[in-house]
Amino acid sequence: MYLLHPRPAYAVCSLASGVLDCLAASWITPVSRQPPILMVALAPRRATYALIRSSRKATVNVLEWGMLKSLHYLGSVSLSKNPDKMAASGVKVVVVDEYPKIEGALAVLYCDLRTHINMGDHDAVFLDVVRVEYGEAFTPKPRVRDYKYVLHVGGGEYTSNTDSVVSF
Repeated sequence: MYLLHPRPAYAVCSLASGVLDCLAASWITPVSRQPPILMVALAPRRATYALIRSSRKATVNVLEWGMLKSLHYLGSVSLSKNPDKMAASGVKVVVVDEYPKIEGALAVLYCDLRTHINMGDHDAVFLDVVRVEYGEAFTPKPRVRDYKYVLHVGGGEYTSNTDSVVSF
């Protein structure tokens, strides 16, 4: 279903019982502003999803274009098949109040699991945004003239934003 691509790609991370995993996800969308709620479509077989369900915590990390190889790695390597996945990912994860975040992320949304609904081969996972961190790349809108954000085209293909903005 690539008719709605390219889409922003993010790293979703969770930690439970000492196990850490992050995955790449582009099927993420805000579904409420007040309260702030995100919906992430996750395949039930993904290790990160199991960690989110267990800990009820996750972060959504906005990575810059220079971290594309690491983001792709997080999305294409399974923790269950490669227990050293995170060590080999090229990202450094720090834990803040039981929420794992990627060091150097342009923005981090700290989330608590609200609910999840089976929707076929993916579940709709609803996350309450409880805190956000962002730096110069957001003020709070994305500064597309100054930063390159990762957009997923499909499969192993990615692109980025241009530096032009059209205003009406």
